[in-house]
Amino acid sequence: MKAIGIEIDKKRAICFALERDQKGNLSNITGKQKFIEIKDDQDNAEIRSFVKTIQQYFDGIKPDAIAIITRQTKGRFSASPYSFKLEGLIQCYENVNIEFVSPQTLTAFFKKNELAMTYENKYQENAMRLASYLLIK
Repeated sequence: MKAIGIEIDKKRAICFALERDQKGNLSNITGKQKFIEIKDDQDNAEIRSFVKTIQQYFDGIKPDAIAIITRQTKGRFSASPYSFKLEGLIQCYENVNIEFVSPQTLTAFFKKNELAMTYENKYQENAMRLASYLLIK
């Protein structure tokens, strides 16, 4: 089984892909595409490029599950408006239903379960935890 965890941070989608073998071992299959960024959300060419790039990434991995970490919509710590645009573009992927998982769900899950993976870059941690959660839950 393969899963992709996505954390949307400002104008970039941080992706982490994992595969679980028949013995239950997890392996990182993220590849070179660590994140996909959009610089100008009003440039149609850039929006189309984002959609094409992320869908090609998904098609290349052929995941069984994809999830996005939810973000606050209101209040002092609300997410940037760009992030919701990226979220909508990611949800347009038709081959797999996109789930949403709250940070609180991940925290509670990893209090009871050990995180058996490591990540290359600190900014990948949340996306990696989400992909692990999808494969272990």
